[in-house]
Amino acid sequence: MNKVAWVAMLLPLSFAAYAETGGFEAGKTPPPQQKEDAGYKGSEDTAETPVKLIKDFRQGGYATLEGFIVKKVKGDMYQFRDSTGTVNIEAPAVTFKGKTYSAEDKVRVSGKVFGKGDKTQLKVSRIDEP
Repeated sequence: MNKVAWVAMLLPLSFAAYAETGGFEAGKTPPPQQKEDAGYKGSEDTAETPVKLIKDFRQGGYATLEGFIVKKVKGDMYQFRDSTGTVNIEAPAVTFKGKTYSAEDKVRVSGKVFGKGDKTQLKVSRIDEP
């Protein structure tokens, strides 16, 4: 009877040992982190987008463009050009962070897309050098 009592006491402990096999396994190499572009997480979401593609974006979608600010239209409105076309951007003075860019300076602009087709505009929240 004494052996049966010992087996009965050890049996629940052996089930607990089997139950602990899940969870975190240390010592394995984790996959690489996603690359960060322009300070934003997830390069798939923030990769540079050509102007021709943002003309079909959803309203309020974020885009990052790389190209040239060609001319000032009026007020905070500028014409932006890349190799695929042109689009008007709204860039308040604060987004320039005190820097001055000419039409020969390549810039990266990020912001929200508004409008469709030829009436597409980008409301810029960030201007950087690529």
